[in-house]
Amino acid sequence: METKRLTTLDATLLVMGGIIGVGIFFKPGEVAGILPSQGAYFAAWGLGTLAALAGAMTFAELAAMLPREGGWFEFLREGIGRLPAFLFAWVVLLVISTGASAGVAEFCAEQLAEVLAWKAEPAELRLVAGAVIAGVTLMGCFGIKRAALLQNLCMGAKLLSILVLVLAGLALTAPAAADPNPITIDTGISLGSGLVRASLPVLFTFGGWQLVTYIAPSIDNPQRVLPRAIVGGILGVGVVYGLLNLAYVRVLGMERLGSEPNVAASLAEATLGASGGRFLAAAMAVSAFGFLVATLIATPSIYVAMARQRLFFAITGRLHPRTGAPAQALVLQALICFVYLSWSGDVKSDLGDAVVFAEWIFHGLAAVALLHLAHKGRARPFKSPLYPLFPVLYLLIAVGVVLGNLVTTEARITLLGLGVLALGGVVYWLWAPKNSTTLQ
Repeated sequence: METKRLTTLDATLLVMGGIIGVGIFFKPGEVAGILPSQGAYFAAWGLGTLAALAGAMTFAELAAMLPREGGWFEFLREGIGRLPAFLFAWVVLLVISTGASAGVAEFCAEQLAEVLAWKAEPAELRLVAGAVIAGVTLMGCFGIKRAALLQNLCMGAKLLSILVLVLAGLALTAPAAADPNPITIDTGISLGSGLVRASLPVLFTFGGWQLVTYIAPSIDNPQRVLPRAIVGGILGVGVVYGLLNLAYVRVLGMERLGSEPNVAASLAEATLGASGGRFLAAAMAVSAFGFLVATLIATPSIYVAMARQRLFFAITGRLHPRTGAPAQALVLQALICFVYLSWSGDVKSDLGDAVVFAEWIFHGLAAVALLHLAHKGRARPFKSPLYPLFPVLYLLIAVGVVLGNLVTTEARITLLGLGVLALGGVVYWLWAPKNSTTLQ
């Protein structure tokens, strides 16, 4: 069994790598389209950082309380019950991790083709994406420490690329015209309603801090390191996002920012000239690859935890005797990613959209789990400031996101998401009664 464990730096960079994927290169334009004034725009990102910090404090408490394989799965199982934990893992396996990874792998392949000036066909790009997923999976089979080293290198390159854009935007490029818009919404809706609408793309860019909780036993002194890594990682991402948004607004201005489909490309071209597009493509390819490493390597620990609770195939709970890697779980995850890559059309995006509100149900349930376990007197090695402020705030945010999605999303998408959860409930009903004993 592999004895090398992850350090505080490894864990913190994993948190940041799981969050900073590709969303921050595109979503700011969507936010600016909803909130076309600088004050409202930065308020949305400030509130997003606060929401992420509330989630970070909640998960930091839970991770210190239950530093177990599977992280979030174990929080739900201990704090609420086996069925919610199973449904969470079900959605992660079928859609959240695998579907998102397939989409990001395709994006990575597209950016690589742009860097190489390769006019690839869609089928060729899917083959490259499959090769990327296979390569990351193979790396994971050699153990978490080696995978963490690769993730650290990707994270360093990612931060360096963003730093280049920020410095070029804030120090070397003339600013755009002053913002002419007051802090109101052009569509006539209230500022509050605009902030609610903008919260969805903002929170999308902040997701991923929970990945590090899945591999808690692989971290040195997890009860002390996990809270530091989670909270520190979120604060680090908040600083990075704040600086990059300052560069977006200064160079592009709010009007252009709200109308550009690829705001990062526009920033790169405005600051770095003709070579900016290729530089950004390389940066986004590295960013996407780093996200895949963080996601594909950490998530299989959930399936291991499921198997140990006899809620999944026993073979997925086996660890390699020398490296400690969950090889079977890694391969299963990759196979489902390959299924997504074989699909075309809008099926993947529809299914992904369908479970956005479902994922936030489990975010809210994580807060409920902490409140319940703390009320029962469970020891809390890490206590968030002003408890229960952060878990209660996090719960309210999750409720708002779920309701917002239900109201704004098409009925067919909502029904598809509910269908995924219902199917998971049926599978649990068929499986759990026969496999109710935990593996030791």
